[in-house]
Amino acid sequence: MLEKIVYPVIIIKKKTNRIESHNHSVYEFFYLKTGRISFVINDNTSILESGSVVFIEPLVSHKAKSLENNDFEYCSLVFDKSIFGDNNNACRFFFDSIRINNFLHFPTYILDSFYTLSDTNKKKIPGYEILQTTVIFNLLSYIIQTKQYQTISVLHHSLKYNNSAIDKAVDFIKENYKELIQLQDVLDLTNYSKSHFIKLFKDVTGYHFTEYVNKYRIERACLELLYSKKNITEIASDVGFNNIQYFSRVFKQYMNCTPKQFQKNERCKR
Repeated sequence: MLEKIVYPVIIIKKKTNRIESHNHSVYEFFYLKTGRISFVINDNTSILESGSVVFIEPLVSHKAKSLENNDFEYCSLVFDKSIFGDNNNACRFFFDSIRINNFLHFPTYILDSFYTLSDTNKKKIPGYEILQTTVIFNLLSYIIQTKQYQTISVLHHSLKYNNSAIDKAVDFIKENYKELIQLQDVLDLTNYSKSHFIKLFKDVTGYHFTEYVNKYRIERACLELLYSKKNITEIASDVGFNNIQYFSRVFKQYMNCTPKQFQKNERCKR
């Protein structure tokens, strides 16, 4: 459990000619206000023009570079899905059931509200948390209305898979990530053979089983590093790593920095 609740939204607005490769434990809407850039996500390069919006999932590496002599101007809305409530919340359930497209389009009025949100955040206008939440829900509402997403269960069905086994596996990981998790523990919840389950899990989630477990643990560790007063050894243990060296190695693999560097750099942004 986190020691205190911190409103899980960060607004970043900058002018620069380059964003170095990085990733983070939360979701991000990246809006290119002005300029023309090369944007790399998941090792795939795209050319973005002014007005482009990119949706980035947790722990996905991304970077950007100007294709012109001038700086480009961008705004990022970074949020944790806890804004939708706990796992029993209908909004949270729906958000977890869809896969939003990486590249999105929005009307001008939504982009304008997105861009001006950072000024509201800086001024700490009373009720700015509600304004932030409103913008996020407006973005997601438009995505849903214009079908700029895929339903994960539909993806499963198109592959002729029964996703109930994967749902059970993911739920088990989220409920027991603090403990030692063995593949056999999850296999016992399904009727699949080891080889079939491993393939099914990779096809549906995009990760091997151990990768997914470590990814989720690192996500939880990032939240602890930012919002709790625990030391790194305690956090490593809390999220299921009994060896601090192994925790640091896995953390750097996903976050491209050490836990201490992440904590220092991200807290400076707040």
